[in-house]
Amino acid sequence: MQLQDKICLVAGASSGMGRATALAAAEAGAHVVVAARRADACEEVVKQIQAAGGHGQAIACDATQPEEVEALIGQIKNDYGQLDCAFNNLGNIFGNSPLHETPIERWHETIALNLTAVFLLIRVQLPLMIASGGGSIVNNSSTAGLRGTPEMGDYSAAKAGLIGLTKTVCAEYADRNIRCNIIAPGIIMTEAAEAIKDKLPDLFEKLRQEIPSKRFGEMDDVAQLVLWLMSDQSRHLNGVTLPIDGGRTA
Repeated sequence: MQLQDKICLVAGASSGMGRATALAAAEAGAHVVVAARRADACEEVVKQIQAAGGHGQAIACDATQPEEVEALIGQIKNDYGQLDCAFNNLGNIFGNSPLHETPIERWHETIALNLTAVFLLIRVQLPLMIASGGGSIVNNSSTAGLRGTPEMGDYSAAKAGLIGLTKTVCAEYADRNIRCNIIAPGIIMTEAAEAIKDKLPDLFEKLRQEIPSKRFGEMDDVAQLVLWLMSDQSRHLNGVTLPIDGGRTA
């Protein structure tokens, strides 16, 4: 199995791409630490993992809070003594507006969750991975981080910054057997996307037509890519950004 007996942290695992990846990682043999703000939602994911015969542990963590991130990694160190791979799946869009109308408060909120929180996680993941002899980190950006995105300047800037952070981790830690790669999803049919699609079917049909493959991504598409990046099967891949958007960026 791809991740047999690996200690795997999935941050932002309570729903969507994070939840799908946590379930897939457990199926691939990993011991999965399921982390997110909502303890009850994390516990529900762990129940699903265990019902399928896998190993999971739920830890509530608000990754925008440094002390909670420190506690998360401290518990992983105490319980397992190592960290082999991590999927930092954090992000949200808090509003849309032209740049000159973007509230300063929203800018700070967007940067805090989409960029700073991932920095906080990586900052404490690295020492444990070094002590473990290496590891693989996968971050979740967006196609909005690959191009200018009208009325989403705060989100686009944060996700572009995350790409730069990922490349820096590669440049600094590759010689310590640590890999850090990043995915850039387009429209993925998470629970949130399905709800928006139900409200705006015409818009989603227009967007679907712009995709060369003529289909939206599924959560398992993301999960399988992340598993591959976390596994030794991608051992010579480091510091790269992989769009997963059906060819729309191209």
